[in-house]
Amino acid sequence: MTRVAIAGFLHETNTFAPTPTDYDAFGEVAAFPGFVRGEKILENPRFPVATGGFIAAARERGYTLFPIVWCFAEPSGHVTENAFERLTAEIVNAIATNGPFDAVHLDLHGAMVTRRFSDAEAEVLRRVRAVIGPDTPLVASLDLHGNIGTEMVKEASALVAYRTYPHIDMRETGVRACALLDRLLTTRQPFARAHRALSFLMPAHRQSTLTEPCRSIYSELEALERADPAIASLSFLPGFPLADIPMCAPTVLAYADNQDAADRAADRLTAFISAQEEAFVPHLLPADDAVALALASRSKRPVLLADVQDNAGAGGTADTMGVIEALLRANVPDAIVGIVNDPEAAAAAHRAGAGATLTLALGGKLVAGHAPLRASFVVEKLADGAFSLTGPMLGGFTANLGKVAQLRLNGVRIVVASRRVQCNDQAYFRHAGLEPSEHRIVVVKSTNHYRADFQPIADQIIEVAAPSVYDVNPANLPFLHLREGIRLHGKGPTFQRRP
Repeated sequence: MTRVAIAGFLHETNTFAPTPTDYDAFGEVAAFPGFVRGEKILENPRFPVATGGFIAAARERGYTLFPIVWCFAEPSGHVTENAFERLTAEIVNAIATNGPFDAVHLDLHGAMVTRRFSDAEAEVLRRVRAVIGPDTPLVASLDLHGNIGTEMVKEASALVAYRTYPHIDMRETGVRACALLDRLLTTRQPFARAHRALSFLMPAHRQSTLTEPCRSIYSELEALERADPAIASLSFLPGFPLADIPMCAPTVLAYADNQDAADRAADRLTAFISAQEEAFVPHLLPADDAVALALASRSKRPVLLADVQDNAGAGGTADTMGVIEALLRANVPDAIVGIVNDPEAAAAAHRAGAGATLTLALGGKLVAGHAPLRASFVVEKLADGAFSLTGPMLGGFTANLGKVAQLRLNGVRIVVASRRVQCNDQAYFRHAGLEPSEHRIVVVKSTNHYRADFQPIADQIIEVAAPSVYDVNPANLPFLHLREGIRLHGKGPTFQRRP
């Protein structure tokens, strides 16, 4: 009987974000579950993450699973040492105490950073490897925004990443991870591996697999993988460019039965991606120009404005007012905005009640140099408690934004919530009494994940440059620790370390 230990510990660390990610942050997530431990990890057959897919595939193979913990924290600043050490110790101690195991699967992100460990998941893998020994298969599923250095590749038997952004293949990634683990258990032979780091950063808003160039890149990846039976797995990770660490870069990973096959596949995919470099140049419209373009549309379908730099899913505060202020300057007659993170405003609206008019200082509280939007708002609708997500990415999860208020200022309706979350599901608007398809302009605070659920209803999508806690153009970020000579975006300037 094959015994497999499983655990999940995920965080995407924006090293430019102002708020550290402490232990409690892993239990207070608006859209993902908090801490899930032991047998409860096995209870949700629709668990729409890599762990859920791995569990389903492992059960089909008759594996005996030993679940430890699964947790995720909303992207933010550095993970605190307390959080990292407590959660890593929980995983490692459980494996050491309850072993031996035939294999281990870890559901990781690939872009976790602490003040001590710039490559935090490499340290997790190193500690697990120290317990299970050099020969036990250790396979990790990764987010495609992982920044993968040589140490992660060294410690894991295999690493397998998502292939979609928005991430609608998380479960499928877990299934592929299980297939790799099964191949290792069956052959008892380690994979040959190849790791390539590309020479330029990729702005996050240019990484969607629903658009070019990434749509074609992943098609090429799958074609290369199918073409050679010696290839066990091929992954491309565009990376998370909001991390000031030496291994921040897009990467290609290849696992194969022999080194020639691994190197050949990795080199071919790397060359194909490099040929698309010019497509990874940042292009964003200023907020006023974006609003004017949206108003010029004569379509009966909504125009979608993506506030790509105030994305909670990349460490943004989700409380900046730049796009909202542009809507108001243009006297837009019908727009909805979500989701603004302001617990104080949401609580005040609940105290006032639906139908009330109240003066608020909305948002603008969490980023230095920003100011709230001070105005009198009408409280259109209130909501509280849990509700179901319905979109392609997180359908099956239950969300809870705490107190929620739909506030109206002239023709602009704003969904304000007590918890910070990326607006990647239409259910967030519906929870506040708004149907996105019925409005002329829809503003989402999201970089790309919104596309899975909102793109089908939109006439056009306009990505907006509005000030936030970070800039999606890496050339505008104050890096200190990148790899010397890496270009800061496609065809962009090179990074030079300061003397």
